[in-house]
Amino acid sequence: MIQEYRKLVGMRTGGIKLYDELKQDFIKQGIKIGRDKLYDVLRLHNLLVPKLKNYVTTTNSNHQFRKYKNLIKNQVPTRPEQLWVSDITYIKTDNGHNYLAIVTDAYSKQIMGYKLDNNMKTSLCTEALEMAIKNRKYPNKKLIHHSF
Repeated sequence: MIQEYRKLVGMRTGGIKLYDELKQDFIKQGIKIGRDKLYDVLRLHNLLVPKLKNYVTTTNSNHQFRKYKNLIKNQVPTRPEQLWVSDITYIKTDNGHNYLAIVTDAYSKQIMGYKLDNNMKTSLCTEALEMAIKNRKYPNKKLIHHSF
């Protein structure tokens, strides 16, 4: 009965709404079931609707700026400081979100530079890159910096 109802109204129908909508059908069929017991049945048969995760969209690829080619496609680094990769992630706190920019050496997996801030201004990335440049051990070697 539950699966048939979900096929009609959608698979994302949660337990409370499902119970309210099907309560009369349960009574007509002589099924005595409360909301909590219905949740137990849904859980037992893997029919609970998984929660959707909220995430912050931080990338806007629709812009007029130049988009560079991917220079590292299928490339495996063979020495330290041949390839740096960088990315930004957000960290949820009680006061909102903080942003962390990291520059990592792809060969040694060492974090070469980082910056944590409560905004995502350009300085977040440039300061992480500046720290990485100061931490270089082989400044005369060729280096590719790739950001995701």
